Amino acid sequence: MSDNAISRLPTPIPETVSEEALARAANRPLPIIGATAQLLLMCARESATADQADHIRQLCAAIEDWSKLIQQAEFRLIVPLVYRHLSAISGDVVPSSVISELKTRTLRAICNNLAMVAVHHRLVRDVLGPLNVPHLFFKGPSLAYRYYREPGARQFRDIDLLIPRQYMLLVGQRLREAGFRAHKDSAWGTDDGIRFLQRFAGMMDWISPEGVLVEMPCSLDGDWNRLPTDELIEQAESVEIAGLTVPVVSEADFFCYMCKHHGRHHWARLNWIADLNVILSCPGFDLQAALDRSKQRGVSRIVDAALEIHRAVATPAPWSYPFSDPFAHELFRHCLINLEGDFEQELALRDSFPTTSIDIPRQRRKWRFHVKRNLKRFRPDGQDYMMLPLSPRLLWLYYLLRPFLYLKRQLG
Repeated sequence: MSDNAISRLPTPIPETVSEEALARAANRPLPIIGATAQLLLMCARESATADQADHIRQLCAAIEDWSKLIQQAEFRLIVPLVYRHLSAISGDVVPSSVISELKTRTLRAICNNLAMVAVHHRLVRDVLGPLNVPHLFFKGPSLAYRYYREPGARQFRDIDLLIPRQYMLLVGQRLREAGFRAHKDSAWGTDDGIRFLQRFAGMMDWISPEGVLVEMPCSLDGDWNRLPTDELIEQAESVEIAGLTVPVVSEADFFCYMCKHHGRHHWARLNWIADLNVILSCPGFDLQAALDRSKQRGVSRIVDAALEIHRAVATPAPWSYPFSDPFAHELFRHCLINLEGDFEQELALRDSFPTTSIDIPRQRRKWRFHVKRNLKRFRPDGQDYMMLPLSPRLLWLYYLLRPFLYLKRQLG
């Protein structure tokens, strides 16, 4: 990370932050982002009002480096949306070469989307269907087909599939037979590797024969279990993806999860801002039901913060929006900082200001923070398994061996 990036990071706010400390942090004004970031933020929506379209045109006139804008649109995963808005501008405000490049990249993104749709079909046809495994799709193509008028406008990188933990080995074995391979290292595709993930990680990642990443967690809220997997599956709704009907998280629960997940990442990707804008503008979306569910699930504050962020990004000067909650104010500060930064900066912000437990009572959060921090040194992780693969019946030995394995890594 550059020195300039480091200098812009906020003062670290630990997991156990008090409301007084949070309020003091939020007294600082929000950063004013540059024209490129402003333009991308305004383009992170499927449709724009007349005023927003006019503001997009004004921002285009201030862009000096169009190649940077294209690169950032790709990194922020909103190329099709940027192309949609900029190609609608008449005159010579946007160079024709920029429109041409955005069009090419949009077509490439659509082809990638179609490949992911094909993998959805393959997963259901060759893996989940024959095994009769309960499951839910969330985010990615299922989100695009559920909320976007034109699903191709939503750019994404992978497929997200929720399965109960007890089915991990069965699904992993079937994925191997269907030609999928484990992500990062082939060891995670073996029965022993899957059993390790099943016991200690609760998640596995696979690459399809087409090269599509499929992420398979066993929980959507591993820290506090506010979104129980079995309950989500029992209350599933359905979405049609190019002729294939798949189960998805109920709308109210999905909105809670989305706000929590994107809050955890400090809204670092503009496709997430676009999702927020699209869902809240969807005629059939029941916001009150989502708010009621957020209270039931214990995530109301992070959902309310997302709604404030939604209102802020609709304005020409979002850094001037009067946030009512200092938590929302600080979360949006990080969103704006991320728009001018990179992935390393996002990681630094996540470390300096954890967000997903903001709704948990502070005393309980404080106790969990210290206990988890101390117990983490004893909990086995993937590095332990890669250094010393053990059979399933010996996995308990990692609790004894981990300090020695850690020391060996530190000594090189």
